[in-house]
Amino acid sequence: MKSLHVNGKPVSDDASRVCVLYEPKSGRVVHVHGVTVLPGGKEVSKDELERRAVARAKSLGRSVAGLKTLHVPVAAIRQRGTLKVNSKGTALVTAWEPPTHMRDLFAQRRKPSTGSKVTATAKAQPKPKPKPKK
Repeated sequence: MKSLHVNGKPVSDDASRVCVLYEPKSGRVVHVHGVTVLPGGKEVSKDELERRAVARAKSLGRSVAGLKTLHVPVAAIRQRGTLKVNSKGTALVTAWEPPTHMRDLFAQRRKPSTGSKVTATAKAQPKPKPKPKK
């Protein structure tokens, strides 16, 4: 993810705040909402950021019942892959990272997925020999 620039100058990561809505049992991230306050702008409190995150998730049709919030620095969402919240509810971790090279992606697709059974085809049985006539 590229950094934010205003008038040709990069904006400090300290100017951005991120609120993550997640399912506490699984750690699955349901919604990520962030705000960047530019110099001279009005600060946004953690409570206001949470309210905005919940309102935006609802407006997108997401159910927010039972979700918890986690405030993280903007650098935490710059990780590659699918993110989830750790079991303690204190940080984002990578749940799945995409392959770096296309050959790795194709190699993953060739392997049978874990838990699936690979069935061997039965060998054709030879036909029984006819009995000799007496």
